This record gives sequence, structure tokens and C-alpha cells, in this order.
Amino acid sequence: MPSDVTGSTTTPPAAPLRLCLITDDPLLVTAVQLSCPPPHELWVFGWQALGGPQHTLSEQGQQLLEAARQASAVLVDWQLAQAPLINTLGFYLRRQATAPLIALCRTGPEAQIAALVAGADAALTFPLQPALIQAHQVAYQRLVRDLRLETTAATLPRDVRQVGRLRLDRTAHRFFIDDQEVEVTPREFALLDFLLSRPGVACSRHEILAHVWGITFDTGTNMVDVYMYFLRRKLEAHGLKNVIRTIRGYGYRLDLPAEPPEKTA
Repeated sequence: MPSDVTGSTTTPPAAPLRLCLITDDPLLVTAVQLSCPPPHELWVFGWQALGGPQHTLSEQGQQLLEAARQASAVLVDWQLAQAPLINTLGFYLRRQATAPLIALCRTGPEAQIAALVAGADAALTFPLQPALIQAHQVAYQRLVRDLRLETTAATLPRDVRQVGRLRLDRTAHRFFIDDQEVEVTPREFALLDFLLSRPGVACSRHEILAHVWGITFDTGTNMVDVYMYFLRRKLEAHGLKNVIRTIRGYGYRLDLPAEPPEKTA
């Protein structure tokens, strides 16, 4: 549990914060309330009710996105097991809100690195400083504004990557097995994009981290293995087993999936 919460000295931000907090831990709720007392506002959402099937967002997840449009920041109780859902949440937040996704970590740098790799915009430990949360909000909104200024309304050419039965529409951000669309998280999509660009080629974990996460150092986590596990489950649910092969002590390889049998009249 976070320590020294009540003994912290904070500099109050210029305006009260509106914070969304995602956690199932009542002690963490109390810790955030002590760090960010009124006039700051805190809206709490539970992890268990947030996720839908295969790390999509439930109806309550959609309610969270609605609340995030009015929030200063979205705080998440960092858990490695929730990394795919955190990544999905960040994907939608960046398109529908201007609130940064901030991971609350109970331990030191290792947890913070893992949270940032998973898709959080920032990672903080206790005691929380409201002024620092607001500074992250301002910096994030500046980044969003600059990116939107660079975005043009030009129609992008269709960019499709296909290997055997797997088809990735990079323009529409959609993934298909044969002609059936399969829901994947943004990070799973990026993993597929990387693997489909190298069919039959052994890819090291370091290569995957560098290309998919933009990380060129050892994070000390099994983040790649966690995402490969979830991606395999989705492929296997559609009859594709042993498509992603583990190369012991090295990494992974995408084996070409067999073509589906021809339908007879």
C-alpha cells in the first residue's frame, strides 16, 4: 500500500482537478482522496466492470470515456495483467478525450517502465502531487494540439498487408482472418503488423520491443510474452494454432497459416 500519503506537502494547482480513477482497491481510493482532497473531484470506476470480451470496453467502459471528456486525467491502478485493457483504453482516450492516462504504481522504476511500455502517458508513485498531475495534463494537451495541427484531411491510400489467411488493413485499422473481422487491441494490431511484415523470420524479443513499443532497452518485464499469449488465444479461437511459434531463449516467428480448404458445391 502507498506510504506517507498523509504526510506529503503539496502545492495546490491553479484549478481543482477532475480525476477518473480505475481500481478495485478501496485502500487506493482512500489514498488518492487523501492526496487530492476537495475541491478536487474523484470519480471511481472498477476494473472488473470496465472490460468487455477480449479486452474490449464494456458499457461502463464507454461511460468512463464519456467522463474522461470532462476530466483532467484518468488514473489507473497499474497491474501487469490489465496491460492489454490499459492499451485499449489509451487508444480510445487519445481519440475521444484530452485527458492523459496516468498509471499509479505501488513500487519503483520497474513498475513505472512497464506501465509506460503498456501504453500509459505517465506513471506516478505515491504520495501524489496534484500540481504534478496538472502539469502532465497541460503537457499532454499541448502534445495533442500539436499533433492535430499536423493532421491533414487528405484521404489516405488503402494500405493492406496480407499473409495467407491473415489480412491487416492498416488504413482502416482492421484485422481479418479469411473474410471474418477479428477484434484486436491497438498493441495486438501493432504486433500483427510487425509479424506480418516478416513471415517465417525469427524475431527476437528485443526487436519486437523496439519496433512495436519503441523501446530499445531491457524493461525487465515479460510484456512481449503477455501480448503474444493474448494474440495466440485470438488466433486459436478462429482455428489457427501454432501460427506464432516460440523460439526458446530468443523470441517468436510467424509461420504461414494454411489456406482454408476449398468449398465443394
